[in-house]
Amino acid sequence: MQLQVIATDLDGTFLDHAGQYPRRAFDQLLGRCRDLKIRVVIATGDPYGHVLDLFGSLTNRQQLTFVVEDGALIVAGNGAVLSETAIPQSQWREAVAWLQESPMMAQNYLIACGRERAYTELPADSERFHASRVFYPQLTSVPRLTAVNEAILKLDITWKRSDIHEQVVAFNHQFAGDLWATSSGLGGMNVSLPGVSKASALNLLGQKWGIPAKAMAAFGDSGNDLAMLQLVGQGFVVGNGASELLAQIPRHLGNHDDGVVLKQMQHWIDEAGQ
Repeated sequence: MQLQVIATDLDGTFLDHAGQYPRRAFDQLLGRCRDLKIRVVIATGDPYGHVLDLFGSLTNRQQLTFVVEDGALIVAGNGAVLSETAIPQSQWREAVAWLQESPMMAQNYLIACGRERAYTELPADSERFHASRVFYPQLTSVPRLTAVNEAILKLDITWKRSDIHEQVVAFNHQFAGDLWATSSGLGGMNVSLPGVSKASALNLLGQKWGIPAKAMAAFGDSGNDLAMLQLVGQGFVVGNGASELLAQIPRHLGNHDDGVVLKQMQHWIDEAGQ
């Protein structure tokens, strides 16, 4: 079946280790995708503000659709909100309290993500706060997270270690049926409502566009990409991806720093244009 949608994760997948990509080459590719009627989806756990910093200046930005906050928010290239799913206030506040008190979750950095702003108890003058603003440009320091009244789409929890498998398992046991955690790479764990994911967002977009999942391709590297890669007709994991993805997804590429995702996209576009 002819490829009609290409979706890609960002950090550790499409972007290099410095969080960058060849903008001119990608912008030109988007122009060719427009001509070939191939849609491109940015599917990430990052917030909308961050993806705008990355892609907002592209000439062909409107060819993109942004699935952000691990699927809790979907925004068209023209800025129109297509879908938004917030976590009930009582549920995310209960999760925050447990994450702050459970010995299993000790020494974490916790961010509550709204559509316009993200919130943390990290001091605004701390090194970690400033590092987090790379991903959350509108990050705001508050005295107490559970006092925030804005609708929260996702919780972002990170540790200064890479293996957080036990933390993901413990969280999903504690909040089974109410909330769902997945690893997001780089020692990170994302928490959303069950059923909210990059995969469910692609399903929704497929229904909107009249495109079946088998006509889609996707790229990823972490646990929050697994369902998306299993959903589509062609799912690829980059060579630097998490071991569980490399074990479960048969299609592998090279290291993300080598620009392998963009190269594969260009290969498909060249084939489709012949």
